[in-house]
Amino acid sequence: MSFINELKRRNVFKVAAAYAIVGWLIMQAGEVMSPALNLPGWVNSMLAFFLILGFPLAMFFAWAFEMTPEGIKKEKDVDRSQSMTSVTGQRLNYTIIALLVATLGYFAVDKFVLQPQTTDVSSPVASDSGDTPGDNFQTIAVLPFINMSEDASNEYFSDGLTEELLNILAKIKELRVAGRTSSFAFKGKNDDLRIIGEKLNVSTILEGSVRKAGKRVRITAQLINVEDGYHLWSETYDRDLDDIFAIQDEIARKVAAALRITLLGEDEARLEQVASTDISAYDTYLQAMQGLHEGGYVSLNNATEKFQQALALDPAFAPAKLGLIATWYKLAQTGAITRAEALRQGLPLLETVLAEQPDNSEARIQLALLLVYQGNFQAAEAAFLAALDADPRNATGLQEFGRYLFDRGQTERGMQLIDAALEIEPYDTQVLWDHCQTNAYTQNVEASLSSCTRIRELLPNSPTGWYGWALAHLYDGDIARAAKGYADAIERDPDDYEMLSAMTRFWLHLGDVGRAEQWQQRADAIGAGQPVPIWSRISLYQYREQHHLALKLAQQSLDRQIEGRFGSNSGLRQTLAFELGRTGAYQTALKPYQQSFAWVFETPLDPPANVSTQVNDILQIAALLKLAEPLSERPAELLEIAEQHADQYPPGAGIWTADITRAAIATIRGQTQTALELLNSAWDKKWRITLPEILLNDVIFTQLAGEPGYQYLLARFDAEMERQRKVAYELMGIVK
Repeated sequence: MSFINELKRRNVFKVAAAYAIVGWLIMQAGEVMSPALNLPGWVNSMLAFFLILGFPLAMFFAWAFEMTPEGIKKEKDVDRSQSMTSVTGQRLNYTIIALLVATLGYFAVDKFVLQPQTTDVSSPVASDSGDTPGDNFQTIAVLPFINMSEDASNEYFSDGLTEELLNILAKIKELRVAGRTSSFAFKGKNDDLRIIGEKLNVSTILEGSVRKAGKRVRITAQLINVEDGYHLWSETYDRDLDDIFAIQDEIARKVAAALRITLLGEDEARLEQVASTDISAYDTYLQAMQGLHEGGYVSLNNATEKFQQALALDPAFAPAKLGLIATWYKLAQTGAITRAEALRQGLPLLETVLAEQPDNSEARIQLALLLVYQGNFQAAEAAFLAALDADPRNATGLQEFGRYLFDRGQTERGMQLIDAALEIEPYDTQVLWDHCQTNAYTQNVEASLSSCTRIRELLPNSPTGWYGWALAHLYDGDIARAAKGYADAIERDPDDYEMLSAMTRFWLHLGDVGRAEQWQQRADAIGAGQPVPIWSRISLYQYREQHHLALKLAQQSLDRQIEGRFGSNSGLRQTLAFELGRTGAYQTALKPYQQSFAWVFETPLDPPANVSTQVNDILQIAALLKLAEPLSERPAELLEIAEQHADQYPPGAGIWTADITRAAIATIRGQTQTALELLNSAWDKKWRITLPEILLNDVIFTQLAGEPGYQYLLARFDAEMERQRKVAYELMGIVK
């Protein structure tokens, strides 16, 4: 008998098969039970070691021993004629079949019961990326790691580690990761993980702690199943700080393994692209990121210094470059530096990042934002699309691109992208802010108030949520509640001179000039010489009919050629047109327009590509020219251009703006009744803000002053403001 046949006769092969199946089932049971019992990761390793060690022993006993009615005997002591190996073999067959059935049953339970069922939150952009609604993705949130260091100031390091882990995990294609801001909304809170998971729409949560002491760090990480609270994986790392990047990479890979995600070549390539640097540069970078996220004037300036220090240590560290560019952009948004300065510093640095990492979605988004500042809208849109093509679920990209489209007149598409960003980042205050603003501008008051209320819950000491509440009411025609919201915002940010200036105009609308003067004095004390306080001071002069002071301040401000804010330069030119027009000095009033809009006075008329942003100025010029040169054909030509772009105002200008524009065109053409009908249509659309400036201090509409319909509209406004003034006093506890 051959050796192989003897192995078959003694059932060695069948014992090997049965042992292998039983061993596999034991390992699966260990994988499930270890996290549930909170056992360390080495337990499963030891279990595998003993099972492997037992295999040759099982083979030896199958060869050397045999089951008999009298018990186990050595094979050599059993008479071949009395051997029961065939009976034993049949029993082993049944055993193997039963084990195979158990194995198949396990596969079925694991596939359809144990594995978390998740839903892909696809965005309008993500749907074009190849993901289909049937795709399954694991979902995870990385909660802020707890700072266990003796030095509380090391919190920047634990926060930074959390953000880095989040960014690394986001590179795994099959993993959907809740964004940083949403995860950090739960920092320091002891909410039940199941509640957090439900709010963030994730099935697993990674949490942990960091203890940093000198050049050593201890990091504890644990992955938890939201549904039952069981640990899927946990581990503690005691390493030198120089190993921090290796630790981050290892945690990401262990999380993927625990979630049974196979890292494909594409994932591996992304993980290998994770930036690393000298630990001193990295530590400084994390401190800078803390300042960037805080977003205040002081913290942003501190962040600038820290990013520059990190780059001095490692000039090639791309994350520090991107952080510095983002800081400059935010400083320009607040008015702390000019847009020109942000462009001058940011674009060259950004080019160095894109030269090395052309597919970096964060860099592409930064490029798009700077290109918008530059006015290069076509290139900006291309940069947004490239960023979202590389990372379709980048909430910042969706939000910023959505806001860009919204402001460019693609209202519905823009709001869809902002809604998609909000699904991914439901607790990101910047996403919530754009959601609040866009819904305020389109008079969806309920949606706007919902978002700004959430901002107030997340950032109770920030003015943003209160300002958003005011904005929702302002575009709904409620000046009283808008003033109350601004007052609450100013309590939290008393140095914001632009909000102080807005309060001046609110109280002028409400007919309390004394209170308006008080707010203006506060604005002048902080922001004298800035565009918005200048504009509100002019409004105050005109309300008091101090026309010579309004004219002088407008002329001085234009001569300074300062960068405008919120259309302030257009407002200054409009003031000159009105104040000089009152004395018949139309040609003098045209001089600022001749300097800024030379094309209007050239023949042939050749409008620029951005003419839609100049409609208000074009109308002022047309009115002045018609008054100065009644026989000129140029006003009619300009009105045709304005009419073509009358509906192209950004929604932030107010849904009534197109009616006001068309009313201005009708007034200049002498179509009085049409103009009044359009102005009343704007009123019906909740036009309240700017109404007195436009009707009383505009060279166009004061031509209607003798019309009963014009006086009726002003009377309606005065009556409404008298009612709202009483509401404002009550809301703010003002006793009159």
